Amino acid sequence: MAEEISDILLAISILALVLLVIYLYISSVSKALKAAGLTEGEASTIVFVTLFLGWVTIPIFPYNGWWVGISIGGGLIPLILCAYFLKTGRATPAESVIGIAIVAYLTYSITRAEEGVGIVADVPIAFAPAIAAGLYSLSVFWQDLKKAAPLAYVSGIIGSLVGADVFHLGEVLAFDAPSEGFPMLSIGGGNIFDMVYLTGVVSIFIAMFVLWLRREQAKHGFGAVVAEWERGAEGLPYAKDMEPAPTLYPPGHERKPPA
Repeated sequence: MAEEISDILLAISILALVLLVIYLYISSVSKALKAAGLTEGEASTIVFVTLFLGWVTIPIFPYNGWWVGISIGGGLIPLILCAYFLKTGRATPAESVIGIAIVAYLTYSITRAEEGVGIVADVPIAFAPAIAAGLYSLSVFWQDLKKAAPLAYVSGIIGSLVGADVFHLGEVLAFDAPSEGFPMLSIGGGNIFDMVYLTGVVSIFIAMFVLWLRREQAKHGFGAVVAEWERGAEGLPYAKDMEPAPTLYPPGHERKPPA
């Protein structure tokens, strides 16, 4: 009986931890979308629609026994957002093309097609496209997050989609399709956990973090920012008891204490 209760408590704890992680991730997605220029209502609506319709894949065309489709949550909605940012001028076409090319090349280089699995990338190198998109957007709009975030999102989403799904599509279609069922190759099939979706979101957070770090450095100096980050706002409990390190001098040049 005691073992059964222990197993139940362990299962509940694991479930609670998983739900907490999912909640934090969803909150982060919403925050990233707001940083890109969406309102609270727009960001919440997109997250809600993505979660509940994201696992639905729309078939596009058949090939060699396969059906190629696009996921609503992991592919279609992010692409619609990219089109919205480009149409409204929040992401400029010229800079977006360069960012997309950079991220697409990098994504293609680190991903591979595996039979029975799809397009895969090793962790942590899988986050390289997001880092590239975030840093590129900052190189274009170093001071303005409202412009850097949409550019990071467009570069990350379209670049990773082209580099991973489009460039490797021929390799995946060359695999033998299952003889039973409805074999589907879904672009963005991982929904909010797909590499395409993650790249867009993570790239915005990278831009946000670097801009925050730069602003803090401008206010207090880089050393003060690092020190505050390491010890926290309250400071180390033993900081008041610390003494400065002694100054070292070359032999024969020691300073004598004042008389």
